[in-house]
Formats: sequence, C-alpha cells, structure tokens
Amino acid sequence: MNLNITARRFKLNEDLRQYVEEKAEKLNKFHDGIMKIEVILGWEKMTRIVELKINANGKLIIIKETSDELRKSFDLALDRAERQLKRHKSKIKTVEKNVINSA
Repeated sequence: MNLNITARRFKLNEDLRQYVEEKAEKLNKFHDGIMKIEVILGWEKMTRIVELKINANGKLIIIKETSDELRKSFDLALDRAERQLKRHKSKIKTVEKNVINSA
C-alpha cells in the first residue's frame, strides 16, 4: 500500500505524521485491496480540513471532514472510511458469490 501525506498551509510535525501513518495502516484490515491512500491535511481560518482519497480495487473513495482540530477531523474521516471500505468489500464478495453460483 502506498501512503502519501500532504500538509497544506502549515508544516507537518513528526508527531502528527506518525499518528496519521499508524491510523491509516489500520485501514488494511477492513479491505485487503487498498492500493493507495492519499491524506491531505489543511486549514482555513479556524477550520481544520482532512481529505482522504483511497484507491481500493480500482474504486476511488473520497472523504472530507472538518472540525476545530486536525486529529479530530482525521479520526472522523477514518470512521467514515472504515464504514465505506466494509461496504465496498461486502459488495465485492456478493458479486463474486453470485458469479460463482451462476457458473
């Protein structure tokens, strides 16, 4: 899995980088077909913005979350990513199951 972290309008410190890397790696247990995760961290005025772009088996999942703290925004985005990855994986399994049963 390829992980790319981008900080917009600020310098990313090492603590936040490690936090994002550790949490993003855990997404692999929800979907084994993740090829690339792009994390974009930024802020505008008093709002902290996190955008996740996940490429899983050719499907691009884009998630945006905002809050007053970067870690909070990132955790909210991760929660949504987990739900969407689980849903995507179950759809793939359903399609595979139907193909096998029809053969």
